[in-house]
Amino acid sequence: MAMIYFLGTGSAFPSSERDNTSFLFSYDDKNILVDVSGNPVRRLKEINKSSREIDSILLTHIHIDHIYGLPSLLWGMWLEGRTEPLFIYTEKQNEEQLKRWMDTIQIDEWGIQFDIQLIPFNGEEPSVIIQTDDIKVGTFPAKHSIPTVGYEFIYKEKRIVYSADTEINEHLNEYNYIDILIHEATTAQNITKFHSSMEEVLTKYELEKIEKIIFVHLSDYEPYDKVYKTFEKNNEKNSILIAYDQMKITV
Repeated sequence: MAMIYFLGTGSAFPSSERDNTSFLFSYDDKNILVDVSGNPVRRLKEINKSSREIDSILLTHIHIDHIYGLPSLLWGMWLEGRTEPLFIYTEKQNEEQLKRWMDTIQIDEWGIQFDIQLIPFNGEEPSVIIQTDDIKVGTFPAKHSIPTVGYEFIYKEKRIVYSADTEINEHLNEYNYIDILIHEATTAQNITKFHSSMEEVLTKYELEKIEKIIFVHLSDYEPYDKVYKTFEKNNEKNSILIAYDQMKITV
């Protein structure tokens, strides 16, 4: 069984109820963190997870709201006495900037006892970055203002796709099916550059191929409920959820 924990669900400017978007994909005894926002150690403790349990971190891009929790998480891992290696996956165009940031926080001087392995990949085309007997994780290019990728998880024949920060992405219509689509909705209806609205997602994707849609990267004062209720009246197939912080779902 796998679980998805939504540690944060807010857009770049978080609210009193939403931290910036990141989530934890847990399966068997493995834990993959997608982006690192907010206070990750506290968020993990709230779901009875230790920072030592994180095996890998997948970064969609390096806008500050998606990575600013990384120093805090690494600090927490050090304080908890972590010795297990940590794997951080990043689009290759972002690797040098990420290295410079690690140098800025002087992590080499902390005395950490675990190895941090930065694993760059080519995010300009779909690729597989993790593959074991249990899971396959792939990437695909998103449509954002800087190099950005979405992620695909295939676990026990279930396909979970995360859009990352993106405009409507025609790649998602190439799938034969998606069990769970986690998609950003920075706005409810207004069209904005480099992002998507809930209304766009519900009208521009081939929803007959998608079983469940979960919206994240949400902004204050947007009429999400209005768009949801309008769509719900004419829809019987898709399950739609507006995510909230620390929501969890079973895959």
